Amino acid sequence: MATNYFNITGVREGINGPAVPLRQEIRALQSTNPDMFNIYILGLQRMQSLPKTDRLSWFQIGGIHGRPYAAWDNVRGNGNASGYCTHSSILFLPWHRPYLALFEQSLFENVKAAVAAFPPGPTKDKFTRLVPSFRMPYWDWAADARVPDFVLKNETIEVETANGRQRIRNPLYSHSFGSIDRREFPGRGFDTWLNTVRYPNTTNINPNDKGSPTQVAVKIQEQSSPSQGNFHNLRDRIYALLSRNNYQNFAYFSNDGWNNNGSVDDYDSLESVHNTIHVTIGNGGHMNFPEYAGFDPIFWLHHTNVDRIFALWQVLNPDSYVTNQPAKYSTFWSNRGGIEGDNTPLMPFHQNDTTYWTSLTCRNLKNFGSTYPELVDWGVVGPTQVRANVQRAVQTLYGRTAPVNRVFGQAPGVIGTSVLSFSQPGVPVTVGGSGIPQTDGPGDEKTEGYVPTQSHYGQSEQQPIQSESTGLPDLIKNDTVHEYFCNIRVDKYAAGGSFNVHIFLGEFTDDATQRAYDDNLVGTFSVFANDPETTGCEKCQNEAENGLTVTGSIPLTGALLDRIPLDRIPELNSLEPESVIPYLQSKLHWRCNKPNDTPIPREEIPSLKVGVASVPVQVPTPDHLLPKYGEWQPQYEVTAGRTAGLAEGDHL
Repeated sequence: MATNYFNITGVREGINGPAVPLRQEIRALQSTNPDMFNIYILGLQRMQSLPKTDRLSWFQIGGIHGRPYAAWDNVRGNGNASGYCTHSSILFLPWHRPYLALFEQSLFENVKAAVAAFPPGPTKDKFTRLVPSFRMPYWDWAADARVPDFVLKNETIEVETANGRQRIRNPLYSHSFGSIDRREFPGRGFDTWLNTVRYPNTTNINPNDKGSPTQVAVKIQEQSSPSQGNFHNLRDRIYALLSRNNYQNFAYFSNDGWNNNGSVDDYDSLESVHNTIHVTIGNGGHMNFPEYAGFDPIFWLHHTNVDRIFALWQVLNPDSYVTNQPAKYSTFWSNRGGIEGDNTPLMPFHQNDTTYWTSLTCRNLKNFGSTYPELVDWGVVGPTQVRANVQRAVQTLYGRTAPVNRVFGQAPGVIGTSVLSFSQPGVPVTVGGSGIPQTDGPGDEKTEGYVPTQSHYGQSEQQPIQSESTGLPDLIKNDTVHEYFCNIRVDKYAAGGSFNVHIFLGEFTDDATQRAYDDNLVGTFSVFANDPETTGCEKCQNEAENGLTVTGSIPLTGALLDRIPLDRIPELNSLEPESVIPYLQSKLHWRCNKPNDTPIPREEIPSLKVGVASVPVQVPTPDHLLPKYGEWQPQYEVTAGRTAGLAEGDHL
């Protein structure tokens, strides 16, 4: 008997042999291809207007990530388990890949329908030619964490519609629920807010709260000086994940669950970095909680970039992937103690009427009919050249604040031609516009200071940092420099939901509401969690009952380098341990905040452990485009005897 499951195939139009259309960085898309950006906005608008009962609607697809904890596409789980959640699991990255493909498939059909509604004429013809090559964009917060105004601040946006040029409600700014069913959204605020919100007023709940986009902007966009905050630390963390040899193991790279293996070199993960974006953007709003995050339009820009970084890692580490592991807690599809591995069904995502997608079948991104600029594998010599291109892209996009580049002036490799030009003639991979930024296109509000990069735009206009211009002393011994990392681990549900651990070097403000903006903030480790008391996620409840520990790591070396050439710290004159360790003993601090900036005394989180580790790093060479990391050492003396500080004898 025929079934009625929705088959997730990805978008199949626009494919020509090995060449597939690209998912593009959203600022590049808006700036260089305004017509494609126009139909993207129209597709979002149409998709958000679909009735909630439509399984391909914004509401139903967003709800797969959590609330209202209803079976999507009639896929029901084991027993009473609620939710398809794969956070803090080895399945975290693979599960989100078909999820993104489902969203992209629905969005594509809405783009096509929106263009079909235009009256006959040159505008319709122009947009129709673009449709086959449309793919959803990503926001590369690691290369440049500033959020474009047309995503964060502009409630309306001007676009070409079937009825002419109009200013419409901006579907990137928020999603409107129309009405709220409090049985589906029982949480405080979420049972009232009629739109998705970022940084809302959580004290005086207003159904029409528009959030505080300016506060979000300040928190993540304006931390742009080299010595300040998450703006650069996000980049440093991604560079470390893509360049460090210890992250060649997928289990370490992929998720934030504590490995508890006695090592100090594997505390960070792509999931942990991803958490910081969620909590910083949401700040008490929908992005702040896993069960509500999928409704915020920025979720899809964020997670497409997470998938992209995952794909870059795959090229660099082709021999490592999902391995079989015991399920620590019951989920929608597996019982505690069962096996989660590369053949575990990624529910609720059907590949066909009888088969679910698995980590194995979704390993190759091109199976979904899309790829990313750095991964173009047609018109190149072979996998070796693709790998070299990715290594160069990692250096270009994320290595400029990496210590070895700042110290040595190591120029990132330059891809001689735009990666966007590798498609065969006539293949609709990039289309529309002249490729020159325009000011009269839709969403013409540009992001100030955004610099096109090699990977996103083609050839980079930036010049490599030269060592003689940095003002740095000679920090190199035998082609090696020491790097330092602050490792954090904590019970995921210690604060009853999402929270932050801010890391500082130097004195910092006593005002908890201003800690995220402090000049001496180095970076933020964020826990992304539902409230175990109110969530409908059974896996989350089990994790809370059993004390699931999560980890992350904040690079310190970039902040140390910022202080040396400026002579800010007389006693810090090198990156050698004998200089750095005493400095960290007196200057490294950590404090905990809830997303609404309410302080959490460290004494109230007994599971919190903060430690420091160091490692010698061999600099990149023309033959080895990424640095090589040596033997890691815990530096107990930095944190021993301090509240929540790691001491010798503690588990690593």
